[in-house]
Amino acid sequence: MAEVLELKFDTENGKQVTLSINNPKSNLTPAEISTAMTTIINQNVFHKEGNALAGINQARIVARNVTEFDLNI
Repeated sequence: MAEVLELKFDTENGKQVTLSINNPKSNLTPAEISTAMTTIINQNVFHKEGNALAGINQARIVARNVTEFDLNI
């Protein structure tokens, strides 16, 4: 099963941006995620259309099953 940690932030202009992290650690806690998101905001590295990240919106792990077919091509 493939998992992705989605970190959703609000920007200064009220829009939303999502950072996705593949294969996150399985034992992450809400406190660890919140601390990481606050650090990302405080570092002021990511912007969307010139607007800095301004707040934490949501975090979630999305899991999906992928089945690949061998088509012998």
